[in-house]
Amino acid sequence: MTLVEICSYAVKEALKQNANEAEVYATYDKETEIFLENSDLKQVKSHRKGGIGVRVFVNNSLGFASVNSLEKDKVLDTVTKAVKIANTSPRDKHNVLPEKSKVRFLRGIYDANAEGFEPEDAAKYAAEMLGSALSYDPRVSVDSGNFNSSVMTHALCNSNDIQLEETISVFSWSIMGMAIDGNNVSNFDLQFDGTHTVKKIDVVTTAEEFARSVVSSLRTRKIKSLKGTMLLSPNAVYELIQEVVVFAINSHNVQKGTSKFARMLGKKVASSNLTVIDDATFVEGLGAESFDREGVAHTRNALINKGVLEGYIYNTFTANKGKTKSTGNATGSTSSPPSVGTTNVIFDGSKNRLDSMISEIRNGVMINRFSGNVNPVNGDFSGVVKGGHLIENGSIAYPIKEVMVAGNVFSALKQIYAISHEQKKVFDSFLPYISVEGISFTGG
Repeated sequence: MTLVEICSYAVKEALKQNANEAEVYATYDKETEIFLENSDLKQVKSHRKGGIGVRVFVNNSLGFASVNSLEKDKVLDTVTKAVKIANTSPRDKHNVLPEKSKVRFLRGIYDANAEGFEPEDAAKYAAEMLGSALSYDPRVSVDSGNFNSSVMTHALCNSNDIQLEETISVFSWSIMGMAIDGNNVSNFDLQFDGTHTVKKIDVVTTAEEFARSVVSSLRTRKIKSLKGTMLLSPNAVYELIQEVVVFAINSHNVQKGTSKFARMLGKKVASSNLTVIDDATFVEGLGAESFDREGVAHTRNALINKGVLEGYIYNTFTANKGKTKSTGNATGSTSSPPSVGTTNVIFDGSKNRLDSMISEIRNGVMINRFSGNVNPVNGDFSGVVKGGHLIENGSIAYPIKEVMVAGNVFSALKQIYAISHEQKKVFDSFLPYISVEGISFTGG
């Protein structure tokens, strides 16, 4: 049986057991991962696994069960468990499944060459990444890293006649470490990249970017406390800003009253320089797929447009509760009911070149990575600048150490001065450099 046939079988069995509505989501994944450790190849892990998640409603009461197997008898047991749970669960009138909608299947997220990609191929790329980093400069030391290849098929059927299946290939890699020069040790840095196709695998560029970053962070100096411009790298945007924005535009948090963006639709929440988009149809993104965890077609959703809040992200439950339509943002695996989440998050806006942005900064700090606490509810953050550089009179002066930064993300969104043309893929996100004015730094 194919995945979609297994899903269809399970839906029919659930309806036979008196479920009013039934949805079955199944995945089958072929994955290989190579690990780096202490500047050497360390471990190879390869597996094939499949599983299903069964969600049923009995008089609007939810039942959910899952199993890491695609065998017919275990699928049937899982259906029975889900129906039994629904029979004892509280009712919620918002528990409904989505109706069938037209899904446009994406091109460019599956590479047939991935089927023949063996562990030996993954090991070759991992070794190439490691070798490129170590040969860049003898002071480079690789603490850890990985190369991952995955071919994943996912399928979904429900009792509203949705029947969908697609296969996605993903190759991703990361490298983390530092530079060591005698007693001088740089900050850790992490670089990541990924693609859907074999021909676009480029571990050398990632390795050289990592090596260049850690070497440039040697011989750090202490600085005096200052108030000036904060220039965030794409990694720092991800660590400091994205989490807060993603939390605030999530309809589940809006409806709970924990989002700062509740009742802010149509209002200014950020600088006019900033636009934020969630777009699973952007095939360059690793979060690209044709349909969401409930079988709803993905679309391009503008969330913040030139600083104005334009929308939240919804799955079917929160959309029904909010008397609107799902945005195709049901997310999750087979092991839990669908929740609300982002796909490919894209920060966009004004198109400034990075060197031009730096040239306009009189006094500030460039943050490569941020290590600290960020409160997604109120936006307060405090932590340590990692891989930071002092910027003076339009130029990068020197690497810095023992610098603390604190502030509030929601205030910082309104103080964004410029956004770079250069973007970087950070996991499922495409993020630029962002400069924010009026930030206080505490020197050592």
